[in-house]
Formats: sequence, structure tokens, C-alpha cells
Amino acid sequence: MTESCVTVNSTQCLAVSKTLLELEIRPGFTRRPFLSHPLKQETRLNMLFFAVAICHQTRDLKNEKRNLFGWDYIERVFLDLAVNKSKLLDIQMIDQADDESIAFGLEAAFSDDGEAIKTSLDRIGERVRLLKDLSHYIYFESDGSFSSLLEKANGFLINKGQGLYELLEKTEAFADQMRKKSSFLIKLLIDSGLFTIKDPENYIPIMDYHMQRVLLRLGCVEIQDDDLRNAITHRQPLATDQHVRKACIEAVKELAKYSGIDIWKMNDIFWSLGRSCCNESMLCLEGYCIKKPCTFQMIVLTPDHEKCSFEPVCNGAGKEETRLLWEPIVETHYY
Repeated sequence: MTESCVTVNSTQCLAVSKTLLELEIRPGFTRRPFLSHPLKQETRLNMLFFAVAICHQTRDLKNEKRNLFGWDYIERVFLDLAVNKSKLLDIQMIDQADDESIAFGLEAAFSDDGEAIKTSLDRIGERVRLLKDLSHYIYFESDGSFSSLLEKANGFLINKGQGLYELLEKTEAFADQMRKKSSFLIKLLIDSGLFTIKDPENYIPIMDYHMQRVLLRLGCVEIQDDDLRNAITHRQPLATDQHVRKACIEAVKELAKYSGIDIWKMNDIFWSLGRSCCNESMLCLEGYCIKKPCTFQMIVLTPDHEKCSFEPVCNGAGKEETRLLWEPIVETHYY
């Protein structure tokens, strides 16, 4: 299979970008407590880095009592850990503690009632390993602080081995060549006022499964290979999603270029759409969003919720074959 089996539809990207210009992000979105709480800077950094390090494959992560799911639940848990000065955010402790105690702490933190046995956080061993590896790297290679890591980067993403992307990729959690977690972390750092990029041309769009699904259904990315298209439509496991992810990344670059919107803001729009209005249930078919509250409406100012903002330009809205596309199903801790 070659890269030509998945292509970017530039004409469709241009059409979708015109809709993007009509949207407005709610001003309170980047001022939410997770990004603006008056904690000490190092505590805020520990919270952000650790939260993103374990943020992958969160479909089953939930707190039903608080009506929190996936990333929203992660935000709430890590903010609570930061406010309560939890040892789970202590770099030296994570590096030196045994796996079992860290696992127990995470399980208890991600439980409706604080009982570890009732946790909805899965892949515990993997997440513990990622935290320990990251902590070990920061403790021994960056003076034990994320502030020192940011100082080394000096605002650059790529800079002869010292850019933030390059420094992060030395850890297992951020080793993804397409840099999903790294880009997500950098976006959060920007939104928190903790980092300013000096080389925005090197920023790689955040690309997770929600983003891929939406871009495929919109028609910004097209699959030319029948076998791959059939596998994605029928949600069959794949050995790799590399070609789809690469094309989706290029599509987001085009959308940002055509619209003039900062490339790291694309995630706010398309991720929230895929997480709510364009998931198992689709707003264009049902006439309502199954997710309450709707993530898209929480982030984007929209007057009503009976029609998807992108429906007039969406290929999938009028074509069932495109509408039924899913995201590639792969085994990964990169997103």
C-alpha cells in the first residue's frame, strides 16, 4: 500500500475552510480552570505533561456521577491532584516508586467513589510505564523540572535537537513521529500562557481518531484503495493508520492556510465535532446531538443544535458511503 491510496481533496478543504470562518470559539474555553487555575507554574506544568502523557484510547474512561468522559475526566482528575498537592504529580516520587503503588493511586483517582477496584481507567500498566519513563527523563536529563525542559527549547519546536518536539520524542509517551500528544501538549501550554512558539511553521496538527473520522466524512481526505476503505467502513483492525493520518495532517494544514486560523485551533473545532455530533450517532441524520452536553456546542458558539454547522459542505451528509466511514482501528498509545 502506498501513500497515494489516501489523498487530500484540496477543493473540499477550501469549501470547508469557508465554514470555519463563520465559527467562533467561546472565549471561556481557554480560560477553564484546568488552563487558568492560579497554581504554581511547576505544578501546572506537571499537571499538563502527566495528563497528556496518559491520554490515549479513552473511549471507556468515564465518571457517571459527574457526567465526565475521556479527556474531560482526565482534566478534572489532574486538576484535583494538582490542587490537593498529590504525590502522583511529583516527578521524583513517580520515578522512584514501584509500579503497583502508582497504579493503585491512578485507579483510585479515576474512580467514582475513590475505590481503586471500581476504576474505569484501563491499560494501567502501560500508563504507569509512560509516566515513569517521562519522570525518569525529566529527573535525570532536565534538572527534575518541566520548566527546565521548556527553557532548553527556548520557544522552538525544531532546533538542532533542542526544540520541544525533539526533546519530548526522547520519551516513550511522546515518541510518535506524527507528534499527536506532543502537539496537544503544546496547544495546552499555549492556551495556558506557558509557552510561545517561535517556529509555528513546524507545528504538526493534532491528529487523533475523532479528527480522522470527521475529515474522512467531510471529504477533505479520500481513500482510493477499496480494501482500505472497506476495512475502515467496517471497523476492521489495521496494522497501521500511517497513510490516513499523514493525509489528515496535510488536510488540516490546508484548512488552516485557507481559513487563516491558527493551526493548533483546528483541533478545538474538529475534535469536538467528532466527539459529539459526528460519532456513532450523527447530527445530520438524527436532528439532535446524542452527547449531553455537546462538546462542539460547549466550545463553539452556535445558535441552535438541530443542524450541523458543516452540513451544507459535508460530503458525508449527502452520501451514505462517505457518512459510514469510521476512523482506522489500530493498537497504539500515541492517541
